[in-house]
Amino acid sequence: MRTYKLNIDKEKYEVEVKAFNMKTATLVVNGKSMEVNVDDIISATPVKAPVIKNRPAPTPSAAPRVADGPGPAPAGGNGIKAPIPGAILSIDVKEGDTVEVGQQILTMEAMKMENQIKSTKAGKVMQLCVKPGDAVAQGQDLVIVE
Repeated sequence: MRTYKLNIDKEKYEVEVKAFNMKTATLVVNGKSMEVNVDDIISATPVKAPVIKNRPAPTPSAAPRVADGPGPAPAGGNGIKAPIPGAILSIDVKEGDTVEVGQQILTMEAMKMENQIKSTKAGKVMQLCVKPGDAVAQGQDLVIVE
């Protein structure tokens, strides 16, 4: 996900956040992997992207760029994308399953609410791009349906 270089009381730490949800976080601190409990999220203010002058506006058909998301979908695949940022709670389908439009495929937590994510496409589940506990960005592929 993200890596941070921190300086706390003159001690240097490199912290990589592997996974984060409302209950636990998987971190690598100075090369040591650990799982920590999340007691409460006090603030979740989104980070505002800097304004870059003289940059052309994106075209409406351009897909959102997700820095921490998985790579491109397989050829011919159709990604069902996260509508908002959040954490994956459960997945209701598996690779090889056939899904219909409107069928629930997973549950994610966002803004302290559980959201049922439904398929926007009919077809066969070719790839699960996330697992329970993963934090996802808006626009990130969740499931590839062909």
